[in-house]
Amino acid sequence: MFDWLSFQNFAIIGVAFQFGGMAFFAFIFSPMIFKFMASDEASRFLRQVFPVYYRLSAGISIFPALMLIPLPFYHIEVGILLGVAAIFLFAARVLVPMSNAARDANNEGKFKIIHRSSVLIYMLQWSAIFIVLIRLID
Repeated sequence: MFDWLSFQNFAIIGVAFQFGGMAFFAFIFSPMIFKFMASDEASRFLRQVFPVYYRLSAGISIFPALMLIPLPFYHIEVGILLGVAAIFLFAARVLVPMSNAARDANNEGKFKIIHRSSVLIYMLQWSAIFIVLIRLID
């Protein structure tokens, strides 16, 4: 009856949740904010959302890693998931404050560099999560 109940299946669910959540945030939630709110209002709102989102995403990345640790053949996946979690925490603690400081100082050049870097990092994380998902399902 509970044959599906395994660490690997819980990890697959966690990674799939992470992958889908990241896609939703990047391609649906954030664009909708700027579509339905004034630009300055949207920026203030996202300043509050991003640190929470990044910390939550770090936790979501850690959960499947913990599910895979007892299994002897998923060391690479565990490393990738923990790396993704560490980068989320770095983004919350370093990139978001740097981005906010650049925006507050009206330094648009610095803000654009930080923002583009954070988007690139996010897409690399998303790709890494996708690779882990494919490796777990295979």
